[in-house]
Amino acid sequence: MFVLIISFPINNVFAEENIKEIDISTSPHKVFFDISNSKPGDTFTKVLTIRNDGTKDFSYLFTNHFITGSEKIYNQLILTISDSSGKLYSGKLKDYEKLGSRNLKSNSEEALTISIYFPYELGNDYQKLSCEFEFKFYVEGTLGGVLPVNGPKLPETSTNMFNFLVAGILLVLTGGTLQFIKHRRKQEKTI
Repeated sequence: MFVLIISFPINNVFAEENIKEIDISTSPHKVFFDISNSKPGDTFTKVLTIRNDGTKDFSYLFTNHFITGSEKIYNQLILTISDSSGKLYSGKLKDYEKLGSRNLKSNSEEALTISIYFPYELGNDYQKLSCEFEFKFYVEGTLGGVLPVNGPKLPETSTNMFNFLVAGILLVLTGGTLQFIKHRRKQEKTI
């Protein structure tokens, strides 16, 4: 019973998770473009919504990164990004590195219209090629740098080792104390 009472507060950490100062999210969240059966001359357009559900205003950055597939097609695709005020970027996807810092007030959202154009002059030899690339959103100015939309990647280093050490030390101290008391009583009886 003693061990259960001691280990209960050690293993449980209570934290308020509802309040977030910085909370950036995008919609759609995972796959933005899933294009198949495309041909030269096709344009694919979607609206990406960026939300600030946190309590603080922030600025964010929007980057592009090639992951896998054919660099041949990746180098030829044309990317256009625009918001309600007009075009923010228009050029080859491979040349797009990041969109300038954009401000987003607390509890607000911004819609960006993103278009991918498969140039008509490429011909049919590009038709069966595919590539995968990633758009990432970072919050600017946090912790002296930037934080990605899915939060900072910290290593998973926590274990229950210290909980076991504390429980072991308590058990040894309790056992030692009981042994000392038992030895002391035995000496008093012999005197």
